[in-house]
Amino acid sequence: MVVKVGKKEWDVNDCTYAERRELHKLNAKVWWGGKMEVESYYNVLEKVGEIAGLGENEFKDMDMPDVDSVLQAIFIEYLGLDPSKKDSGG
Repeated sequence: MVVKVGKKEWDVNDCTYAERRELHKLNAKVWWGGKMEVESYYNVLEKVGEIAGLGENEFKDMDMPDVDSVLQAIFIEYLGLDPSKKDSGG
């Protein structure tokens, strides 16, 4: 699958149902108790990178906040959380 982030397109591995469930579970831990748990957030991003098949070679010339942005965009795509891509039902 291709995910566009900024001006670049990233060709990433598709995410299986089991992987989406795992990401959903990991994401729930980020917000458990009503506050963001930073370590859990980065665990989600690391898992996204693993599933996507992205690593050091793809990110070698990028700043860490930019890497996080790419991984976050892929996460949103994997879990179908982009509201602009939802069918409004009307």
